[in-house]
Amino acid sequence: MVPKATAETLVETAVTSPKTAYVKKTLTPEFLAEQDAIMARVMEEGERRIHRSVERLVAMGFYDKDGNRLNREVPADMQPDADRDFGG
Repeated sequence: MVPKATAETLVETAVTSPKTAYVKKTLTPEFLAEQDAIMARVMEEGERRIHRSVERLVAMGFYDKDGNRLNREVPADMQPDADRDFGG
């Protein structure tokens, strides 16, 4: 049996629940240093992933080493007026 929630019980619990006090937290230098180290590792990994993606696009022939797009044509089935069938 599932208990029914009524408006009265929700209002009662909201009224009788104790208010949470605002707690001012101070951040220790050790905590800040740890957060900086974590962010440095995240940024390094992100940079590595971006470089791998760029190298992959250059290897596939979409872009040159300067970042210029080499091929602007799209396949025939992706042309605006193409008759497409996706098998559905």
